[in-house]
Amino acid sequence: MALGAVGFSSAAYSQGRTIEETLVVTDPTVAAAGKWKLGGAVEYWWVRTNYRLVDNAGNEVGDATLTYKQPGFNIFGAYGNLTLQATRRSGDGDFNATAGTLSYSGPQKSTDEEYTLRWLFPTRAVSPYLLVGYAKTNLEQTYDIPTSSGFVWACNGTKHLETKTDFKGPLIGGGAIIPFSEKLGMRGDLRLKYNKVNQTRNGTAASCNNVDNSALGYDFTMTGYWNIVGGLNAQLGFKYQLLNGGDDRIENWTRLGLFGMLGYTFQF
Repeated sequence: MALGAVGFSSAAYSQGRTIEETLVVTDPTVAAAGKWKLGGAVEYWWVRTNYRLVDNAGNEVGDATLTYKQPGFNIFGAYGNLTLQATRRSGDGDFNATAGTLSYSGPQKSTDEEYTLRWLFPTRAVSPYLLVGYAKTNLEQTYDIPTSSGFVWACNGTKHLETKTDFKGPLIGGGAIIPFSEKLGMRGDLRLKYNKVNQTRNGTAASCNNVDNSALGYDFTMTGYWNIVGGLNAQLGFKYQLLNGGDDRIENWTRLGLFGMLGYTFQF
């Protein structure tokens, strides 16, 4: 009877481990213990950005919105509980801004890069993880005042102003993976980013001087995944992001992104 009980217990534990390993590794970016997984995906994002307009004294004088599409890709390599991933995407669109009686618009190009290392703690249900990495965001804007307006930009005396803003720095965060079945699951995480921020403008006046700062921003992301067949998978999700300028002379950008991915993974 004792031997039978031990045998039954061992079988139950083995079955539990099998279920655990099967469900945890259903995430397209998670490798089984002692195995490798390599893969990547193409991404397509719809992004809406909002930010406030301030004067040289830091007083809010208006607001602006921007909507654009942002295609990109990601690649990753995973071994056991560790996953190294690189992501890049770029897109552009036109924004509209209103400051008092002045309305103006122009194009913006946004480029994002992110490199992360994830350490997973697998469990039978909710598997937490830690993240460290490095992120960069580059924003290139052109502000054009309508020719019929009597306004000009103070820093260059024209109706055309070009601005470039760079955010770059380390990140740290955490989250969890929740598999529902061998086909479906989700993950979510919060990432804190300590950015060095630099902004330049095409003018010679004092109000066009380069601005350097540092500030803490964050990303909150939720993603659902679907293993279609074999290594083919799809993912859908959203990200809410704060790009903190850290200074009233640099805008604080809040961005909401909705995204879809189609990817493929190889495990060996």
